[in-house]
Amino acid sequence: MQRKQKSVTESSMEWRRSELYHHGVQGQKWGVRNGPPYPINPSKHTVFISGSSKTQSKDSEYYRKRLPKDIKNIIDDHISKGHKIIVGDAPGIDRQVQNYLSKKSYSNVEIYGPGKKVRYQANKSWKSNPIDAPEFEQGSKEWLAKKDVAMTKAAHEGLAVVLDEGAKATRKNVKRLIEQNKDVKVYELSKRGKTYDRQIEDAKAYIEELLKE
Repeated sequence: MQRKQKSVTESSMEWRRSELYHHGVQGQKWGVRNGPPYPINPSKHTVFISGSSKTQSKDSEYYRKRLPKDIKNIIDDHISKGHKIIVGDAPGIDRQVQNYLSKKSYSNVEIYGPGKKVRYQANKSWKSNPIDAPEFEQGSKEWLAKKDVAMTKAAHEGLAVVLDEGAKATRKNVKRLIEQNKDVKVYELSKRGKTYDRQIEDAKAYIEELLKE
Protein backbone atom coordinates (compact mmCIF):
# COMPACT_ATOMS: atom_id res chain seq x y z
CA MET A 1 0.00 0.00 0.00
CA GLN A 2 1.39 3.35 -1.05
CA ARG A 3 2.05 5.73 1.83
CA LYS A 4 0.18 8.98 1.53
CA GLN A 5 2.55 11.92 1.15
CA LYS A 6 1.90 14.79 3.54
CA SER A 7 1.00 18.09 2.04
CA VAL A 8 3.20 21.14 2.51
CA THR A 9 0.54 22.65 4.77
CA GLU A 10 0.36 19.55 7.00
CA SER A 11 4.16 19.38 7.25
CA SER A 12 4.34 23.06 8.17
CA MET A 13 1.73 22.62 10.91
CA GLU A 14 3.61 19.65 12.37
CA TRP A 15 6.86 21.65 12.38
CA ARG A 16 5.22 24.64 14.02
CA ARG A 17 3.95 22.40 16.84
CA SER A 18 7.56 21.49 17.66
CA GLU A 19 8.92 25.03 17.57
CA LEU A 20 10.00 26.95 20.70
CA TYR A 21 8.43 30.36 21.02
CA HIS A 22 9.52 33.30 23.18
CA HIS A 23 6.80 35.70 24.25
CA GLY A 24 8.61 38.74 25.65
CA VAL A 25 8.20 42.46 25.77
CA GLN A 26 9.39 44.87 23.12
CA GLY A 27 12.91 46.06 23.86
CA GLN A 28 13.65 43.17 26.21
CA LYS A 29 17.08 41.51 25.84
CA TRP A 30 18.11 37.97 26.60
CA GLY A 31 19.54 37.72 30.12
CA VAL A 32 18.17 41.14 31.10
CA ARG A 33 15.15 41.13 33.37
CA ASN A 34 12.86 44.15 33.22
CA GLY A 35 12.03 45.40 36.73
CA PRO A 36 13.37 44.21 40.10
CA PRO A 37 15.27 40.91 39.82
CA TYR A 38 13.43 39.47 42.83
CA PRO A 39 10.45 40.56 44.94
CA ILE A 40 11.61 43.06 47.57
CA ASN A 41 11.22 41.86 51.15
CA PRO A 42 9.84 44.86 53.13
CA SER A 43 11.61 43.72 56.30
CA LYS A 44 14.95 44.12 54.53
CA HIS A 45 14.19 47.61 53.20
CA THR A 46 16.40 49.74 55.44
CA VAL A 47 15.77 53.32 56.58
CA PHE A 48 18.56 55.38 58.15
CA ILE A 49 17.28 58.00 60.63
CA SER A 50 19.70 60.66 61.84
CA GLY A 51 19.53 64.05 63.51
CA SER A 52 20.95 66.64 65.87
CA SER A 53 21.90 66.02 69.49
CA LYS A 54 20.52 69.44 70.50
CA THR A 55 16.91 68.26 70.67
CA GLN A 56 17.58 66.70 74.10
CA SER A 57 19.63 69.57 75.52
CA LYS A 58 17.42 71.79 77.68
CA ASP A 59 19.90 74.63 77.23
CA SER A 60 19.41 74.58 73.47
CA GLU A 61 16.85 76.64 71.58
CA TYR A 62 16.17 73.49 69.57
CA TYR A 63 15.14 71.45 72.61
CA ARG A 64 12.09 69.25 72.06
CA LYS A 65 10.57 67.22 74.86
CA ARG A 66 9.16 64.82 72.27
CA LEU A 67 9.65 64.07 68.63
CA PRO A 68 7.60 66.37 66.38
CA LYS A 69 4.35 64.78 65.23
CA ASP A 70 5.34 64.91 61.55
CA ILE A 71 8.46 62.83 62.26
CA LYS A 72 6.41 60.32 64.25
CA ASN A 73 4.04 60.00 61.29
CA ILE A 74 6.94 59.22 58.94
CA ILE A 75 8.29 56.61 61.36
CA ASP A 76 4.80 55.11 61.80
CA ASP A 77 4.56 54.72 58.03
CA HIS A 78 7.83 52.74 57.97
CA ILE A 79 6.61 50.63 60.89
CA SER A 80 3.35 49.83 59.08
CA LYS A 81 5.37 48.65 56.07
CA GLY A 82 7.66 46.49 58.19
CA HIS A 83 10.80 48.35 57.15
CA LYS A 84 14.07 47.90 59.01
CA ILE A 85 15.07 51.07 60.87
CA ILE A 86 18.69 51.82 61.67
CA VAL A 87 19.56 54.62 64.07
CA GLY A 88 22.55 55.80 66.08
CA ASP A 89 23.22 55.87 69.81
CA ALA A 90 23.88 59.59 70.35
CA PRO A 91 21.82 61.97 72.51
CA GLY A 92 19.10 63.94 70.77
CA ILE A 93 17.18 62.62 67.77
CA ASP A 94 18.89 59.21 67.94
CA ARG A 95 17.71 58.52 71.46
CA GLN A 96 14.30 60.09 70.93
CA VAL A 97 13.73 57.85 67.89
CA GLN A 98 14.94 54.82 69.85
CA ASN A 99 12.60 55.63 72.75
CA TYR A 100 9.67 56.06 70.36
CA LEU A 101 10.37 52.76 68.59
CA SER A 102 10.70 50.98 71.93
CA LYS A 103 7.41 52.46 73.12
CA LYS A 104 5.79 51.16 69.92
CA SER A 105 7.33 47.71 70.63
CA TYR A 106 8.83 47.66 67.15
CA SER A 107 11.41 44.91 66.71
CA ASN A 108 12.94 45.47 63.25
CA VAL A 109 15.54 47.92 64.55
CA GLU A 110 19.34 47.98 64.53
CA ILE A 111 21.46 50.35 66.62
CA TYR A 112 24.80 51.63 65.36
CA GLY A 113 27.44 53.30 67.50
CA PRO A 114 31.11 54.31 67.34
CA GLY A 115 33.69 52.20 69.16
CA LYS A 116 33.42 48.66 70.45
CA LYS A 117 30.03 48.99 72.15
CA VAL A 118 26.94 51.11 71.50
CA ARG A 119 26.41 53.83 74.10
CA TYR A 120 22.61 53.72 74.29
CA GLN A 121 20.07 51.05 73.34
CA ALA A 122 16.46 51.56 74.42
CA ASN A 123 15.50 47.93 73.79
CA LYS A 124 18.02 45.19 74.56
CA SER A 125 16.35 42.79 72.12
CA TRP A 126 17.41 44.92 69.15
CA LYS A 127 20.53 44.09 67.22
CA SER A 128 23.52 46.36 67.94
CA ASN A 129 26.25 47.14 65.44
CA PRO A 130 29.25 48.99 66.92
CA ILE A 131 31.59 50.41 64.27
CA ASP A 132 35.10 50.70 65.62
CA ALA A 133 37.58 53.07 63.99
CA PRO A 134 40.91 52.54 65.80
CA GLU A 135 42.74 54.44 63.07
CA PHE A 136 41.17 57.67 64.37
CA GLU A 137 41.34 59.37 67.73
CA GLN A 138 38.40 58.35 69.93
CA GLY A 139 35.76 61.07 70.02
CA SER A 140 37.07 62.84 66.90
CA LYS A 141 34.81 63.78 63.99
CA GLU A 142 36.46 61.11 61.83
CA TRP A 143 35.93 58.47 64.52
CA LEU A 144 32.24 59.35 64.77
CA ALA A 145 31.77 59.72 61.01
CA LYS A 146 32.81 56.14 60.23
CA LYS A 147 29.60 54.94 61.86
CA ASP A 148 27.52 57.35 59.74
CA VAL A 149 29.26 56.19 56.56
CA ALA A 150 28.46 52.55 57.40
CA MET A 151 24.81 53.41 58.06
CA THR A 152 24.50 55.31 54.79
CA LYS A 153 25.83 52.30 52.86
CA ALA A 154 23.46 49.93 54.66
CA ALA A 155 20.38 52.09 54.00
CA HIS A 156 18.00 52.15 51.05
CA GLU A 157 16.63 55.55 52.07
CA GLY A 158 16.97 58.10 54.85
CA LEU A 159 15.20 60.51 57.16
CA ALA A 160 17.34 63.39 58.40
CA VAL A 161 16.29 65.86 61.10
CA VAL A 162 18.41 68.97 60.61
CA LEU A 163 18.43 72.42 62.22
CA ASP A 164 17.80 75.73 60.47
CA GLU A 165 21.45 76.37 61.32
CA GLY A 166 24.19 73.88 62.19
CA ALA A 167 23.80 70.08 62.35
CA LYS A 168 26.72 69.59 59.97
CA ALA A 169 27.07 65.84 60.58
CA THR A 170 23.40 65.23 59.72
CA ARG A 171 23.64 67.36 56.60
CA LYS A 172 26.63 65.27 55.51
CA ASN A 173 24.44 62.19 55.90
CA VAL A 174 21.91 63.77 53.54
CA LYS A 175 24.67 64.52 51.05
CA ARG A 176 26.00 60.95 51.19
CA LEU A 177 22.54 59.47 50.63
CA ILE A 178 21.92 61.70 47.62
CA GLU A 179 25.34 60.89 46.14
CA GLN A 180 24.38 57.21 46.38
CA ASN A 181 21.08 57.95 44.57
CA LYS A 182 19.00 57.10 47.62
CA ASP A 183 15.77 58.83 48.60
CA VAL A 184 15.94 61.00 51.69
CA LYS A 185 13.36 63.06 53.55
CA VAL A 186 14.71 66.14 55.31
CA TYR A 187 12.87 67.67 58.25
CA GLU A 188 14.18 71.02 59.49
CA LEU A 189 13.71 72.16 63.09
CA SER A 190 13.62 75.85 63.89
CA LYS A 191 14.48 77.70 67.07
CA ARG A 192 11.66 77.78 69.58
CA GLY A 193 9.13 80.54 69.06
CA LYS A 194 10.74 82.00 65.93
CA THR A 195 9.71 80.10 62.80
CA TYR A 196 7.90 76.89 62.00
CA ASP A 197 9.46 73.46 61.60
CA ARG A 198 9.17 72.27 58.03
CA GLN A 199 9.62 69.24 55.84
CA ILE A 200 11.93 69.92 52.93
CA GLU A 201 10.52 68.32 49.81
CA ASP A 202 13.55 68.54 47.50
CA ALA A 203 16.57 67.28 49.44
CA LYS A 204 18.86 67.49 46.40
CA ALA A 205 18.15 71.19 45.88
CA TYR A 206 18.58 71.72 49.63
CA ILE A 207 22.10 70.23 49.54
CA GLU A 208 23.02 72.23 46.44
CA GLU A 209 22.10 75.41 48.30
CA LEU A 210 24.25 74.35 51.26
CA LEU A 211 27.26 73.83 48.99
CA LYS A 212 26.94 77.41 47.74
CA GLU A 213 27.27 78.83 51.26
